[in-house]
Amino acid sequence: MHFITAFLLAIAANVDNFAVGIAYGLKNIKIGLSTNLFIAFISALGTYLATSVGEDISKSLDIRVANLLSSAVLVGIGVWVIRQTLKKQRKRTRMLLAMERFKVPVESKFSSSGSRTALEESPAMMTEQFSQEIIREFSYATYIENPAKADIDKSGYIDIRESIALAFGLTFNNLGGGIGAGISEVNLGAMTLFTFGFSIMAIMLGYILGERSTTRLSNFWAGTISGSLMITIGIYEYFIG
Repeated sequence: MHFITAFLLAIAANVDNFAVGIAYGLKNIKIGLSTNLFIAFISALGTYLATSVGEDISKSLDIRVANLLSSAVLVGIGVWVIRQTLKKQRKRTRMLLAMERFKVPVESKFSSSGSRTALEESPAMMTEQFSQEIIREFSYATYIENPAKADIDKSGYIDIRESIALAFGLTFNNLGGGIGAGISEVNLGAMTLFTFGFSIMAIMLGYILGERSTTRLSNFWAGTISGSLMITIGIYEYFIG
């Protein structure tokens, strides 16, 4: 039963990798096999450590308490991921609207007092938005929206050195699920191997799909799907796990 949970958690953990793969495929920025293996290794290592921590926690808990706690952790992470995704989407929308307001007085050359007021207000409004965006520099979401950011030397190819920030960003996103899996006593080896394998496949398949299409999996949908899967797995673990 726990193998099923490990399998599903690995899928949920790699939805973001799939979205990243699509983004790079659309831009035709290649991710080599060695780079893909490196990202998978970092993700698997992070999952292994997080799941080990979860296992240590479960040893000091009653079985029923551990089951309830693991389910609560997974559902909580799912809710948090969806909440953060919606929050980022709202911020992005507000920033785009603020930018549109900022363009009005420039184009109209201060033709009205209303335009002048908009110009005076817009920089203040946008300062908070842009300062919050700085945090995104360390998030995998940055690489979904702007794949070329990782291609520092503009070679059209992401090498291992250029993928370090992306690898750790994707891994950090999986730590909570790993802890929840460990508490529910999911097989550590299976969880680690599934994460490693699905990471490789998600980026590879995502890249192929992106290269052959014009539609990307946005950060909004990646977060919503990942969070929904986490909630589903948490409920599954509580009643069946």
